[in-house]
Amino acid sequence: MDSKCPIKEMEIKFQCVMDTENSLFEPVPAKKVKPEWYKNLPVYVDNFGVENETIKKCPAMQDWLSMGYLIRNRHTIFVWTGHVDSGEPTSIAIPLQDSITKEQIKKLKTLDSPQKIDKYLKSQKLTINELLKLSKNQPIGGHPAVQTQGSSWDNRMSFKFKIDFLIKTPKGTSCYYLDPFLFDNPFFRTWQGIIDTDEFNQLTTNNMLIFYPKVDESFFIKKGTPLVQIVPFVRNPWKMNIEYLSHEEIAKAWADDEDTMMDLNNRDAYDKRKVKPMYRQRWSGRKEYS
Repeated sequence: MDSKCPIKEMEIKFQCVMDTENSLFEPVPAKKVKPEWYKNLPVYVDNFGVENETIKKCPAMQDWLSMGYLIRNRHTIFVWTGHVDSGEPTSIAIPLQDSITKEQIKKLKTLDSPQKIDKYLKSQKLTINELLKLSKNQPIGGHPAVQTQGSSWDNRMSFKFKIDFLIKTPKGTSCYYLDPFLFDNPFFRTWQGIIDTDEFNQLTTNNMLIFYPKVDESFFIKKGTPLVQIVPFVRNPWKMNIEYLSHEEIAKAWADDEDTMMDLNNRDAYDKRKVKPMYRQRWSGRKEYS
């Protein structure tokens, strides 16, 4: 296990391994993308006559939404979910070019089997192989539902994509692959995990994204949807220590908290709309993901 990371300047490299013009995915700093509901949320709301701050004022939420990097899809992805003849749950993900018409999309939604989908695509000269050839991206199967038996989603097959970018980080670092849950996607969840991107970063290694459907019907992943949140971190060893404070130490901690709040509330012409949250002023550390 790495005890320290000697790197002073941290750099995460997204190395494109596809024709960039036909790349299905793109990485962007998370701070540049916000959920629509969050962007529309006011900072202050009326709560039965009392002005309340919303989570938009919360420094912890601001930091989470700005943490790391997001991988988004540059083209719409159609996901068919259902059961094959054997009764096994199946998911098929097909990247679609922007040129597909609304009528074709509407028709795809009504089809209830992979065979019907394939037949319709052929009639429209939109075979799965042709779509994959156009997008230069190959869906890499999935994981059968039996691999997660006992979970709340063991009735659905996961599907996965090989993205267009290898992720490389300095020695002694890894990356969290997180579900960007604050974007509140109603159709799928992203499998979360950790990959040592300093070593495991060769071609066809760390660039897999795995999803499982949250619904039983087919759906579309709209262009520009955040699919996964990549957060690099230093692998330092940690040791757990549980401490129990004495009554005196607990009393002092409460007194210190009260002094802090009194210091804030006793300011001349205090206006919470103009003052940064106490956490941000006194305790929050600098975080940059450029």
